[in-house]
Amino acid sequence: MVLSGMGDSKEEIRRLIYEELPRIIREHPEVKLELINILSGHYAPKEQTEDRFEKLLRELQAERERSDKRFQEHDKRFEEIYRELQAERERSDKRFQEYDKRFEEFTRRFEEHDRRFEELLKEIRRVDRRIDRTIGALGARWGISSEYAFREAMKSVVEELTGYKVERYVAYDRDGKVFGRPDQVELDLVIKDGLIWVMEIKSSVSKSEAYTFWRKVEFYQEKEGKEVTRKIIVSPMIEPSAMKVIEELGIESFTSPEDITQ
Repeated sequence: MVLSGMGDSKEEIRRLIYEELPRIIREHPEVKLELINILSGHYAPKEQTEDRFEKLLRELQAERERSDKRFQEHDKRFEEIYRELQAERERSDKRFQEYDKRFEEFTRRFEEHDRRFEELLKEIRRVDRRIDRTIGALGARWGISSEYAFREAMKSVVEELTGYKVERYVAYDRDGKVFGRPDQVELDLVIKDGLIWVMEIKSSVSKSEAYTFWRKVEFYQEKEGKEVTRKIIVSPMIEPSAMKVIEELGIESFTSPEDITQ
């Protein structure tokens, strides 16, 4: 084989080797052996390669076992952390339940105190109204204020507390059965669901006024032909002698409109 010159390109040399080398190896076996000796210095023998491969597999296996062990440790730690978190959550839930229970108890007590306060406030207002009406009754009795103004004020309280309308009944007694001579008879009436209450609202009631009220009730029943369900006197000041007559005649007496509802 003759080369054309040192200036030939590497491609030309590579092509010649590919074309001529197989023929040279066939014709000259010693070249084959020489090539094997040359290449054996660059490539490990099969046994050595297998040993290295097996060593690599063993290292990979050992690394895998170490990794598995680490994963198992991580899993174990994760389970421990999860159990700790679960336990903490249960403790938190229990604490929240206790807080809810305490809050409910606090709310119940607060509502109870609020209810008691409202009752106390109502009682104070009721007593205050009683005092005001007593003062008004004294004023009406002594002529400082009119009996009519006192009666109208008490009448409005009765309506507010009972929810019933208080009507003024006026009729003329020609025979003088009430006062002993012909005169006009006035009464306060509460009519509800067929029930009739006859009321006398005054700043003060004497013995004679108690008898007069009784005769008014008798006059109303006879003239109207209706049965009176309740006979009621409302006055903050009832004389002891009048109270005895009231009890004997079966008349209900109240010093305050609030007592009617009770």
